[in-house]
Amino acid sequence: MNRIKSVIKAAADSGGEKKLLSAYIMPGFPKADSTLRLLKAAEASGVDFVELGIPFSDPLADGPVIQNAAQVALANGITPHLILGLVKEFRKTSALPVILMGYVNSFINGIGANFPSLIAEAGVDGVLMPDLSLEESAEIKEKVERAGLTFVSLMAPTSSDERIAEIDASSTDFSYCVSVTGVTGARKNLVSGEVADFLRRVKKIASKPFVVGFGISTPETAKEVARFSNGVVVGSALLQAISNAPEPERAAGEFLGGLRTALGK
Repeated sequence: MNRIKSVIKAAADSGGEKKLLSAYIMPGFPKADSTLRLLKAAEASGVDFVELGIPFSDPLADGPVIQNAAQVALANGITPHLILGLVKEFRKTSALPVILMGYVNSFINGIGANFPSLIAEAGVDGVLMPDLSLEESAEIKEKVERAGLTFVSLMAPTSSDERIAEIDASSTDFSYCVSVTGVTGARKNLVSGEVADFLRRVKKIASKPFVVGFGISTPETAKEVARFSNGVVVGSALLQAISNAPEPERAAGEFLGGLRTALGK
């Protein structure tokens, strides 16, 4: 069984008590050699899976924090193939599910047309492509699933009920809900009436679990959002927490540990 499927099943078997926590890590940030230590710190803090971002020079969906992290990563020599090497190294000691998040160009041109098999061999468990539309995803989704990987689709507050159902159907194991329109970034006041209404709509329509990202910044926000979903994804706030920390892995562990405590074990 795919590692992501195992995590999703364990959460389902808890009757909804288990809330999923995913951490977004930019390889090569804040330092060139930070990645493996950050992965281990994330695992020790109790996250259910991690998303590894592929740094890209023109990240359309990303806010200033992730854009800056991507620029640092690129300056530190991070490439898609180098990331696969880091995953292989991580797999020697860990079974924590890893999702590779990046733009279509980073997969097809950065890794190769046969990227699903290559990333599966490295130990990646799933893919998420924010610039891949539902209408254009069928071929890539088929190849990804054929390689035994999880294909994750994005839902937005602007998605109609019909489109939510279509996106839910296109996701292999779970979907990723973008909490707000716009780019990534931590937000102080995330759970507005509109966000809650959107998540209630998804919960009513979707047949698969869904997690919420874009804006998770504090344990309180994570706990509140998890009331309406199966879990949360934290990215920009985590990158901010480690950006100038003397010991980035310690800062990551403390930050993620706070979210894990708020969400419950």
